[in-house]
Amino acid sequence: MRTTARLAAIALAGSAWLLAGCISVGIGTSESSVQAQYRLDDLAPPPARAAQPIPRSLVIAAMPSVGVGDTFSMAYSRAPQRRSLYQYASWADRPSSRVVQLLTRRVDARGLFTSVAELGHGVAGDLMLNVTVDELVHETAAAAGRVQLTAELVDRTDRTLVARRRFEAASPVAPENAPAAVEALSRALTSVLDELMPWLESAAARRPAAAR
Repeated sequence: MRTTARLAAIALAGSAWLLAGCISVGIGTSESSVQAQYRLDDLAPPPARAAQPIPRSLVIAAMPSVGVGDTFSMAYSRAPQRRSLYQYASWADRPSSRVVQLLTRRVDARGLFTSVAELGHGVAGDLMLNVTVDELVHETAAAAGRVQLTAELVDRTDRTLVARRRFEAASPVAPENAPAAVEALSRALTSVLDELMPWLESAAARRPAAAR
C-alpha cells in the first residue's frame, strides 16, 4: 500500500514539473502529445518590379545566433528575460534559414539586383546581406509575437560594411496557442521585411560607382 501511494506521489510530482517546464500546442492545456511543426510565412503580396535593377549581384546569408529564437524549438515568454519552450510545437525549418529563404524570394520578385541567391547555392555575389534572427518569441504577457532581426550589408569587392540595422516588429496573438503564435510571428516578420526591403535598396544604391 505504501509503495502504491509513493508511486502515485512521484507521478504527480513529475506531471507538475512537466507542466511548469514546457507547454503543449495550447498554453495551459492538455492537448495531444503529437508533435506539430510550423513554418514562418511572408504574408505580403508580390512586390512591384523595380524600374531598373541595381547593377550588383547579391548573396543572402543566415548568420548564427546565440538566442533560443533561432532554434527548431518554439519559444514563449511569460516574463521579461525568461524563455520557455513549447512541448509539442516546433519549427519545420530553422528560423534564420526560413527568413533568408523568404527574403530571397522577395528580393528576386522585386528585381532589385542583377541576381540574388542564398549563400551555399554555388552563386557568387559582390554584395552580401547577412541576416541574424535575434528574437522570435511568443510573449504571453503582452499577447504578442515579436520578431527582431539584424541585417548587415557588406561589399565583398573591398570588404566594406555598407550598412547595419536592427529591425523589430510585434503582432497580437489570440488565442493563446501555437497556431495563433505562428500567425502573429508571420505577420510581424512580414512587417520587418516591409521595412528591410527599402533599406536594402537604398543602402545598395548608395555605393560609389567605382565600387561597381
